[in-house]
Amino acid sequence: MKNRFVLSPMAVLQPTADGRPSEQTIAFLTRRAVGGVGLVIVGGGVSTDRGYQEGPFKPLMRFDDDHFIPHLARMVDAVHAHDVPIFAQIFPSFGAMGVPGPDRPTRAASPVGVRMAAPHLPPGLHIPGGRTTPSPVEISIAEIAEVQEQVVAAVIRAQKAGFDGVELGAHMRYLYSSFLSPRTNFRTDDYGGSVENRARILVDTVRAIRRIVGPDYPVGLRMSSNDHLPDGQGPEGFAQVAAVVAREGLGYIALSDGNYESMDQNVQSASGSILAHGEPQTFREAMPDVALMLSSTYDPVQGAQAILAGHADGIMLARQLLADPDFPRKVMEDRLGEVVWCDHENSCLRRLILNVPVRCHKNREMGREAGASAARTHLPQEILVAAAGSKLLMGVADSLVALRKGK
Repeated sequence: MKNRFVLSPMAVLQPTADGRPSEQTIAFLTRRAVGGVGLVIVGGGVSTDRGYQEGPFKPLMRFDDDHFIPHLARMVDAVHAHDVPIFAQIFPSFGAMGVPGPDRPTRAASPVGVRMAAPHLPPGLHIPGGRTTPSPVEISIAEIAEVQEQVVAAVIRAQKAGFDGVELGAHMRYLYSSFLSPRTNFRTDDYGGSVENRARILVDTVRAIRRIVGPDYPVGLRMSSNDHLPDGQGPEGFAQVAAVVAREGLGYIALSDGNYESMDQNVQSASGSILAHGEPQTFREAMPDVALMLSSTYDPVQGAQAILAGHADGIMLARQLLADPDFPRKVMEDRLGEVVWCDHENSCLRRLILNVPVRCHKNREMGREAGASAARTHLPQEILVAAAGSKLLMGVADSLVALRKGK
């Protein structure tokens, strides 16, 4: 990576109806590559047909058939043309957040639905009366084995398509995440109870992936780090689970705060909330040699200081890169005064929940990158205005070295 900024996986890519990267998908990703990110992670990549069928957000990128490999490769090549590595986020299904169909219930570690309601909603999101998802069925051991086989096959497809690494999604209330906390996992078999048992589904999956891809291909894990609920699990418990999985050879852990039942903590309006909660510090103590990526830390000085303090190795950006795709480049070039800041009114999230193409009211180009300039290969010329006080203080500028020199 040429710096520590990471395009976080988001369901905003507008693939084709049958699950292939569209011209808009490629334009969105390459626009952020041009804007200066050090790594692109492609979100919403389902590894099973069941996962695709139950997706609450449609359409989704598909990794469940060899037919998609050449289409994925075209997307990978487009990002590589800008000297930026690209990872594929892969997850088997949506767990309790999935949409059930006839003879196709949703599946999770245990039959626990999701309750989304005030006061645990972020600004701009209103669900009158709240919403509770249908209760999933407990996934069987045979079905767990089948899912593992399909996930490994999806990883192989990602590698064949040229992705530089993969990330397993075990966050929010999707299938994998339902195993990690005692709040959503009260099984009495080998997949419930102890820390080792709750980690087992990921341990077995990472071990199976490693047998195929070898020790050097990056395999990351995106996971919840704190339930933020009275009956939930805190960062110490999640870190214990992560440490067991990490023994199988994780390249990094991307920390996701809260879940769909504590969205006010997951979709924050203040930078550094995850640091204030002490979650990366707890994970670092449990796993001093595993790279950590932070969410909800968009302030570049705060991110740099977290890296210098050893709390993190990368800064994941989501909504901020919707509002300003050039944010990383502006930070690197000391042009913070030109940054278009996300205002956290979450118009993007409201559109996602309504399953319409995501837009950003701070950036009219967002979601229309393909139409804005199909042949864009460089940033537009910008007028640079020098003014007294426009430079960062020397001490702050020095701290940004941590962001400029990533490994």
